[in-house]
Amino acid sequence: MRKFFKKFLIIYILIVLIFLSNYNPAFSAQYEKVYFFSIGLQSIINSILENIKSNLNISKEDEYKEKYFKLLKELAQIKIAEQEKTFLESLELIKNKYPNSVEVNNISNRLGIIYVDFEKNIKEGSMVVDHNWILIGKISKIHKKYAEVLSLNYPGIQFNVATLEGKLIGLAKTTGLGYIEVNFTDPNINIKTGDLLITGGNDEIFPKGFLVGEIAKIEKKPSYQKLIIYPLGNFNSDKFIVIQ
Repeated sequence: MRKFFKKFLIIYILIVLIFLSNYNPAFSAQYEKVYFFSIGLQSIINSILENIKSNLNISKEDEYKEKYFKLLKELAQIKIAEQEKTFLESLELIKNKYPNSVEVNNISNRLGIIYVDFEKNIKEGSMVVDHNWILIGKISKIHKKYAEVLSLNYPGIQFNVATLEGKLIGLAKTTGLGYIEVNFTDPNINIKTGDLLITGGNDEIFPKGFLVGEIAKIEKKPSYQKLIIYPLGNFNSDKFIVIQ
């Protein structure tokens, strides 16, 4: 494109010079004007070409960025779909395993403790989940008309967590600050932010296989990984399910 403009400019100058030599008696004076005019015109054309080139590069870069982020989004959606499929498949097995679960009503929620009322007998230490069977906590005390549930928003609850495939990640501990920590995780375990974690079992706290939350942050250390997990349960739900 630039070569075309340069050829066009040269031809244009030659035509102007020929025209002036044939029809203008003051050729030498006009030649100088044409010469400086042609330099200015060439400078303008070069500037336009550079702007076009620059705009094309930016446009191309934006196009690549858009395609890149679109691809990342599609990959993330595929990963989420795969995790959801795995979770839903395991969830059906879990529901069939606990057919005697009891529904309870949410009375109030204060400082990580959820107060519920109930119609059927429930036991202390039983796991509590929301309507999607995502982990909420466990029953700590049963009173005459209500029960106390220590939720994952209550500090100091420790239990094992694992990947959706059942790979043990480590010992999780609730902080009371809206997230859960997992310290001293094996640095060689292949996990990343966005992965879903389930209860790992074998801790006499929670049965295995219930969805806990999503990895929000991974802090890499020389000999271990530290995980920050955001619980996914609905702690403000009207009703909960006690796993019996």
